[in-house]
Order: sequence, then structure tokens, then C-alpha cells
Amino acid sequence: MMLKLWGILLVLFISSPSWAYLTSDWDVSLGLTSLQYDFARLESAKSLESSTTLEVNYSLNNPSINTAMTLSFMEITEAAGLQMPFTRIAVGARYYVLGVNGMRTVLDSRTQAKVWRSTPFVAMNFGLSNLAVDKLNASLLDVSLRGGVEIPMMSNLLLVGQVSVGTSLTSSSDEDSVNYQFMNLFAGLRFVGFE
Repeated sequence: MMLKLWGILLVLFISSPSWAYLTSDWDVSLGLTSLQYDFARLESAKSLESSTTLEVNYSLNNPSINTAMTLSFMEITEAAGLQMPFTRIAVGARYYVLGVNGMRTVLDSRTQAKVWRSTPFVAMNFGLSNLAVDKLNASLLDVSLRGGVEIPMMSNLLLVGQVSVGTSLTSSSDEDSVNYQFMNLFAGLRFVGFE
């Protein structure tokens, strides 16, 4: 079912009518992270708490279907005295409930306008992460879900607030099995350059 959904989204993004409306932008956010990990060789699950998490997203927007495809990079820069214990690169999609911000809209047959408004969104992405803690250095696939809102501050600059939850997908059943779950709270800026 999930493969069919991604297949449909891919076809919509590569169809020729949709290419006429594609734009791109990026956003950068700082936030808080709570990550709990379980390594089979440890007696119990441990957690990392960090207030220095950085995330950068590059988005390819398609206003005709109110979506954006995203390439995301996230890094916990410091936690529990460790430098860069968790990094993640991911691809995914956002769906804007009220439409993508700042896109040109035809108001009548002669007038165009750019509409800016507070816009909530939901997103899902799949990533490859690296967890480097307790003499453990593991690369795992994961999935995350997020919700957020974009609030216009001025033309071409938006304030972005997001909350996300995620979990690892790959974990073996032997003595070296590793898994983790995380939750992030982000605030940042989205920079757009629409014509």
C-alpha cells in the first residue's frame, strides 16, 4: 500500500503539467531532542537529551497538489558530553493542508496574487541515521512523522514550528541488535524566493 502511494506521488511530480509549477526553497531549524536507544549488550535502555539539534531541509514544492518533496539533514551536535552522537539524512514529503505558502494564485481572469497565511502541514520521511554512543557506532534506517505550521513574518520569510517523532526500522535479533525512538521539537526560518 505504501509503495503504491509513493508511486502515485512520484508520477504526479514527474508529470509535465506539474513541472510548470515547481519551485524550491529551504529552511533551517534549531530544536530539542529526546532520543531513547536500546542496545542488546546494555542492561537497560538509555536516553540522550539535547537542546542543540540542527535540521536543514531543502524542498521541491508542487502547489498543484499542495505538497513538497524534501531532502533533510539533522544532527544532534552535543548530548551527554558526546559530540555529534546522532546524524540523519532523509527524504520525504510534506502535505500543506491549506496550500503551499507564497504561490501565485489567479483571483479572477486578470489578476494574480501571492497568498501568505499561516499554513499547517503534515510530513513523513525515511532516513539513514548514524548513532555513535557507548562504544557503539550503528547505521540504521528509520521513519519519522511530523506536524508543523508556517507563519509569515514578511514576504519570502516564514517562521516554522514543528514536532516530530521517529523510530528505527532496521534491527537484528542477535546480540548486537540496536533500536531507537526519538522526538524533536523545532523552531526555525523558511527562506523562499518565489518569482
